[in-house]
This record gives sequence, structure tokens and C-alpha cells, in this order.
Amino acid sequence: MMQSMMAARLYGPGDLRMEHIPVPEAPRTGEVIIKVEAVGICGSDLHAFQDARIGDTDFAEPLVIGHEFSGSVEEVGSEALDGLGNPLRPGIRVAVDPAQPCFRCHMCEQGQPNLCHRLHFCGVFPDPGALAEYILIAARSCFPLPDELDAEEGALLEPLGVAFHAVDLVNAKLGDCVVIHGAGSVGLMILQLIQRSGVDRVYVID
Repeated sequence: MMQSMMAARLYGPGDLRMEHIPVPEAPRTGEVIIKVEAVGICGSDLHAFQDARIGDTDFAEPLVIGHEFSGSVEEVGSEALDGLGNPLRPGIRVAVDPAQPCFRCHMCEQGQPNLCHRLHFCGVFPDPGALAEYILIAARSCFPLPDELDAEEGALLEPLGVAFHAVDLVNAKLGDCVVIHGAGSVGLMILQLIQRSGVDRVYVID
């Protein structure tokens, strides 16, 4: 691999710079390097750009942002198994779950890694995100893409997961009336999903 790569790093509120930075170090056990092919821009990325923070987490130093992404495996470490437990190899196209649970804390061991006490997340300080040519990531966060999905569609799988979760929480039933507040990408995904549930009426407000 080359020694440097282009990346978008956030230095402070409204201060996003394209610059050369070192490529990731060689992957260790259970890690892979992904050649990034598509990255979505989430509303949280916009908040980070405006405020250089997410919630209570300040960006204490320049950080590559972006967490909705897909790409192809460039390099693998030993025991690099994907999220389904299958070996990864260079060239495999993947979508990536940006959440990085520890899989060792109480919540992880209870089968709720989304509530991990030591959760890391791509593009949230101190973990670099995907607005770069390459990213080092846990292999188990990678999920192979079928041939019929391109890179852009692969990058949409993360927000689609958010939409599925929202629809699941609503538990809408036949004949229900549903109101969706917000017609951004996630809201429109929720609209398409909820229309398949048999609800009577759907209103979208924006």
C-alpha cells in the first residue's frame, strides 16, 4: 500500500480539511483494512461539523469523520472473520457496522452489544471515521455485499438499520395511522417500510 492517503479531517466547528495523512497500520488479529468506496453523510456528521462534538463528546484533536460506508477488503489480519463468522479475504465487498462493541462487558455478554459499556464508534472521537481512502476496522463489523448491491447502496444499509429499528419499536398494526416526523433519508426509508405493514394511513411532516 501507499504510505499516505487523502482524508477529510475535522479540526473544529466548520473547519473540515482535505489533507494527506498516513495510511492505517497493518491489521492485527481480527482486523482488516477497508478501501472505502462510498460514504453517506449523516445528520450527526452535520452536527459534528457545526460544533466539533457529538453529545457530550468533544473532538479534542483533528479527526476523520463519517460512519455510513462500504468498500472492499484491502488487507486482512489473522483470524479475520466477518460478522457472520466467515473468513474475509482481499477483494470482498462489504458494508460496515460503525459500532465497535468490546464483546466482553456485561451487556455484550448478555447479547446486547449495542449497549456496550465500552462502545467505540467510527467518526466519533477518538475513533477515526470513513471519509478517507482506507480505514482499519474490526473484521466482525464487516458484512459481505451481494453482487446486486453497489457501493452506494451498501453505504445506505447503516441508516436502513435505523429505519428498521424505528419501525420495529412502533409495532404498527393493520389499520393503524402513523405519523413520520422528518422526511430525510431515514424518514423516507421508514415510509417505505411502514407502508408494507398494512397501516391505514401514513402522514409525513417536514
